[in-house]
Amino acid sequence: MRTKRAFTLIELLVVIAVIALLLAILLPALGRARDMGQRMVCSNHLRNMGMATVLYADDCDGWYVPIIYRPKGAGSQEQVGWPNNQLFRKLLGYKDKEGTGDSGWNAPKEFLCPSDRISKMEIADRLYPNYISYAANITDWYYTNWYDFGYAGHKNTSVPQPAMRAFFGESNDWWMWWKGANYEKGWDVLNQDTIMPYKDVGCDGPTLYRHGEGANFAFYDGHMEHMKKDKVWNIDDWGGGRPGMWSTFTHWPPTADEQRHLPHP
Repeated sequence: MRTKRAFTLIELLVVIAVIALLLAILLPALGRARDMGQRMVCSNHLRNMGMATVLYADDCDGWYVPIIYRPKGAGSQEQVGWPNNQLFRKLLGYKDKEGTGDSGWNAPKEFLCPSDRISKMEIADRLYPNYISYAANITDWYYTNWYDFGYAGHKNTSVPQPAMRAFFGESNDWWMWWKGANYEKGWDVLNQDTIMPYKDVGCDGPTLYRHGEGANFAFYDGHMEHMKKDKVWNIDDWGGGRPGMWSTFTHWPPTADEQRHLPHP
């Protein structure tokens, strides 16, 4: 009669070690694949925003969706921001539903970046709860008190080289500006955090580098790019007043002559 031979302890340990080794090899690869998938979903959202930007200008005599405008004029607290612009929402394909996260100012859940923990309220903000993964670049109007502007938005004739000027990017707020992309004070310290901690360190209107230390951006011509953080913000450019993709101005802060070239509807 044949007897069954059991595994020895050494053989079991070898099998366990092999399994552990395979897991150690596969798990990082699976993590990278997951992160790449989330980045691609996010890229698609920004690509759609870029396309909607162009379509909006086609429908509105060349005017891009305004980042913000005040129906009662400059200085008014009443404001309409791009997230609740009804035409832009329609072009993006938003279909509002019942519930805080899907109505009014905020984006429907399926339009949030899958890597964005803030808009999913996994971390609560002490002052500004937010259900949106993307922000509009308001640098051209942020050199002074932006309440002085009744309208902040460009026309296609006021954006030189639209393929090189960023309009939308990844954030934890609905607006962003050049200095908020400072990852040395912001992202590298705070990472996935809410609005107020970024404001506390002077990086209000931040860029969040959610995807491999990079972020997705939509440009005025409608195309989308994934950019590493050191390409988005450079301390030498900031110190030298070279805004690059962040502004239609050659200098920042803009000269008086450049300020006069901001469009007024």
